[in-house]
Amino acid sequence: MVAGLTPASSAEDDEKVSGSGISTPMFNGSMDYSAVVHPHVGDAYFTGNIYEHAQRTTDEAATRNRSLSNYGNTYLRHIKALSLSWPRLIYLAEFMEASTAPAKAKLLSVREKAERLNRVKASILNFSNFQDVERKDPSSLEGLTYLLEHSDSKIKKNRLIVLEDLSSGLIELLGSHFDVDPRFFRSHLEDHTWFNTKDPWVELPELDSTIKSRSYFTIRYVQARYFENDLYSKAAKRQAGSFNVLRRIDLEGSAESGTDKWWDGTGGTVGIVRHKVSLWVKPQRENDAWTGILLLDPSLTEGHLLWNGYGNLDSPPSIHEKRQLMPTSSLSFFEAFISQAMTIGLTSGAVDNVEPEFITAPLYPLIFGQWLVALEYTFTGLFQVEWHIDASRVYEPQDPSRQRGPKELDDCLQRLHKWQRRLPFFTSWLESTVTSLEGRYEAAHAIPFQQQSNLGQDSSLNAPKLWAVIISDFRTLHTRFSNLALRADKILNIATAITSVQESKRAIEQSQRLTLITYLAFIFIPLSFVSSFLSMNGDFASQKKAYPTFFEVGLPICLLALLAAVYGKHLRNFWIGLLKKV
Repeated sequence: MVAGLTPASSAEDDEKVSGSGISTPMFNGSMDYSAVVHPHVGDAYFTGNIYEHAQRTTDEAATRNRSLSNYGNTYLRHIKALSLSWPRLIYLAEFMEASTAPAKAKLLSVREKAERLNRVKASILNFSNFQDVERKDPSSLEGLTYLLEHSDSKIKKNRLIVLEDLSSGLIELLGSHFDVDPRFFRSHLEDHTWFNTKDPWVELPELDSTIKSRSYFTIRYVQARYFENDLYSKAAKRQAGSFNVLRRIDLEGSAESGTDKWWDGTGGTVGIVRHKVSLWVKPQRENDAWTGILLLDPSLTEGHLLWNGYGNLDSPPSIHEKRQLMPTSSLSFFEAFISQAMTIGLTSGAVDNVEPEFITAPLYPLIFGQWLVALEYTFTGLFQVEWHIDASRVYEPQDPSRQRGPKELDDCLQRLHKWQRRLPFFTSWLESTVTSLEGRYEAAHAIPFQQQSNLGQDSSLNAPKLWAVIISDFRTLHTRFSNLALRADKILNIATAITSVQESKRAIEQSQRLTLITYLAFIFIPLSFVSSFLSMNGDFASQKKAYPTFFEVGLPICLLALLAAVYGKHLRNFWIGLLKKV
């Protein structure tokens, strides 16, 4: 039995880090706001950068002369030993010691660390009898250990262990009990999209051959949420920071309201949450029971699913069909999957597909719904930018409040650049998902690609057809996001062209002003010359009758200068023509 873990403490740890907390009717926590919202408060590398971590690991191995056999049976020690050859696992070991992002753990109190280390939200689904799925929800590490160690080994049990969030106790227990590949847990910890050169939490890309040969896969997706005001968005950030795994919210900023902002007059904001789903399947022998571990992210309760979520992807039931329905948005992702998975045995043909991959099939419609909402929101965002750019060309002198200028165009370009940064991530995550599923479900390749579009109408799907449909849907999402990325590039080209046109107009206006200055110069320069010439005689100013002389001389010269400025080009052409005749 695995006892509850206790965090190492010091006198400093017992004191709470000062900070202003946020409390809403739906979330009331005690953790410091800056500690839970920002994963790297203060010095992001106070635990050392990636090079210092590697050096410490090497020195420890050299000093103690440890090998894999010297580390004993604990999973954490096993991970530390493996990190000599798999350096990405160092961060998993540090996560287990902190049970959250290591850079954030320093700002948590001892009580909060202890809660995170022993946090358990799990459900064990027994699919040995498809018509009567058994569900058990252990509430502690001791309860989960008991269920794993005291199950009747004489009875073949097909089990799926569903976890919401991760903790050190869960990783230690499940990793050692099932000998889980540590890379499975490591791939689920962070949500970063890019890395600095010293980040110890870096995740490097993998080759397709590696992805297809491993016993697990990780799928990334995004969820769009709407917040009525800053209070709820900050509370949502705080709630996301309470997760052990690192999940953050990218807020769009408050939407401007007004008569010309017809798409939104509420002043609310939308946040994009990056999520992961990971599935590990224990390598099984022939006729042996299977075991799967599914990692799900906790669900936010602050705010609302954008547009109240996508809802059910299936067709509505007939008016004569009696079925108990419930709002899809009222369930967490964890409960929504379990409720679907427990009824999968009632579908036709499901009994012949008793495998963890088939059991997790209800997971994909939930992910598709999140991606489809994000797809529409991305389209809406690009359309708003496009409309704004087109409106930036409007000039209404009668209503200065509706006049558009360079500032409005710059704001549009900033919003457009935001989508241009995001779309490559979205397409790469979908592409990685397709690669992972193709490698795991190679039977789907037996179906020609031309026939995959009609598979969704088949009510008797077997495993190869099912995976072909799922992979085809992910390809469709990838294609649609790729098209939006191309549209964003075209909008940028349009914005660039509009900017060039506006710059040309401003250049023309400036040249017209310079022309006016030139004409004024043709007037005043001759007068200045005449006044200077006549002032060479010191007695000229005292002779009152001589003043008309100034105008008699200056005005004809100004007139000649103006004629030369206006008709200078014609005179030049006339003179060149005379010279050619000569």
